[in-house]
Amino acid sequence: MSLWQTTKPIFGDEVVLRSIDWLENFTWRNESTIKKEKDKYRISLQAKDFSPQQITVKTVDGFIIVEGKHEEKRDEDGYISRHFVRRYALPEGCPPESVESSLSSDGILTITAPRKPVARRGTVIPVSHEVSNVISKL
Repeated sequence: MSLWQTTKPIFGDEVVLRSIDWLENFTWRNESTIKKEKDKYRISLQAKDFSPQQITVKTVDGFIIVEGKHEEKRDEDGYISRHFVRRYALPEGCPPESVESSLSSDGILTITAPRKPVARRGTVIPVSHEVSNVISKL
């Protein structure tokens, strides 16, 4: 049984190209792209199989946690349910309450966290002086 229905035999490059196409569309291939820019931190990941209501983005203990889940539903091959969880470290200078997310019409989830400048101030540490109560003998 062939993975590709065809009326003519396929050879060489055509097999390779079809294999690449099949792998690129395979459901486990949920790559993400992370861009660490001077003024923002941005994550983009493939979420085409999920609606905005099926995706949760939250910040917990210095991490951005992304979860997508949908119950079993019918597709062209039968029934399928999907679930993923991704966790990304929130960089220094990105306040957790400023994280935003959006899902594009082509299924790309983009999470953005603006960076606030980190003030690196020097700290002056006072030197204390202890006076001892030693009684001198004359």
